[in-house]
Amino acid sequence: TQKTGMDSYGDSGSGVVNTAWALLALSEAKCNDVDAIRRGVKYLVKRQLPCGDWPQEGIAGVFNRACGITYTAYRNVFPIWALGRCHEVYGEKLDN
Repeated sequence: TQKTGMDSYGDSGSGVVNTAWALLALSEAKCNDVDAIRRGVKYLVKRQLPCGDWPQEGIAGVFNRACGITYTAYRNVFPIWALGRCHEVYGEKLDN
């Protein structure tokens, strides 16, 4: 069956690009909820494919309020950026 709506994003409405964006924002703000950061990092690691890519999921953007756009680089650029930023900001706290 074809997934529709938010179900087309990863697992139960979560997606790698959206999770990466959230992690980037939270780590920039130095969020104190390390458990939330850890869950996001674990989600990205879990979703990474054996080849190193992340899966292409649903629409990643909207152009002109009418046209859904999928930027294929987003699925790889933002997760690796978020993982690097979280490692830099939280370091060993993520290993617990």
